[in-house]
Amino acid sequence: MNRTNFLLPIFISLFIYQTKTLAQERTRISRAIPDGVEVQTDIAYVNYQDRELLLDIYRPSNSGDEKLATIIVIRGGGWTMGDKEGVGFIAAALALRGFATVCIEYRASDESTFPAAVLDTKSAVRWVKLNAEKYNFKKSSIGAIGGSSGAHLAVLLGVSSNVNSLNPTNDKEDFKVQAVVGLAPSIDLTTFSENELAIKWLGKPYVSNEALWQSASPISYFDKDSPPMLLIHSSNDNDVPYVQSLIAVEKLGKLGVYSELILIPDAPHPFWFYKEWFGWTMDKAAFFFKDQLKN
Repeated sequence: MNRTNFLLPIFISLFIYQTKTLAQERTRISRAIPDGVEVQTDIAYVNYQDRELLLDIYRPSNSGDEKLATIIVIRGGGWTMGDKEGVGFIAAALALRGFATVCIEYRASDESTFPAAVLDTKSAVRWVKLNAEKYNFKKSSIGAIGGSSGAHLAVLLGVSSNVNSLNPTNDKEDFKVQAVVGLAPSIDLTTFSENELAIKWLGKPYVSNEALWQSASPISYFDKDSPPMLLIHSSNDNDVPYVQSLIAVEKLGKLGVYSELILIPDAPHPFWFYKEWFGWTMDKAAFFFKDQLKN
């Protein structure tokens, strides 16, 4: 079904009521792997001369040889910092909800500028498809999730499989994903032209190369073949304003692509790092992925 979902006022009111008290306390999510999840760590998925990139696989402990829909989990950190273990709690939560999940490391801006990180996410998708039989992945049911700059990369991954300049090879089918969940994504980087982290990642200021900034913006590639998306954003996000998600669902709706936008009031920019919003967010993400990755 192709439609764009906006939150109904009654749902917004209910969620405001629920989060008013929760917003007073912020408890960080633990990195501990919960019971019911098994992890395989530090598997090489791509090599660049003397540089090897690694990933971790999370699965439900009781899944046996069952082939599972697979989610690529992409860390945030302003394209500059963080590690794959730092979003392991997201991978574990989705594994508990019935998915195989893959946390990837990628080349950050200190190591290599755009489009290196994008190429790395594409290589991870290709690795999942090539290793589907070995690890019991459903190679026709792949999603991506990320938060902040990780959400930007997840959305860009989803909409640019046909863009040869952002692909490691010319085989576009290798890089397609079927659904994306973005937590506070930046959709149009040209609106962040003064952002030092974005400038560092892109390697050039906006005024000196507007085309470069446009090429790194997911909005540049939205079309009727874009995957379904669920975008979740704090309505008072000062780091990445929620209008970024709004312009995404508006454009996807005009293109006939299914999309959802959920706005959370009284929450910090990285709301998924806190217990007060985490479980609810993972439930929404899992429901969306299960609906979109049925094949």
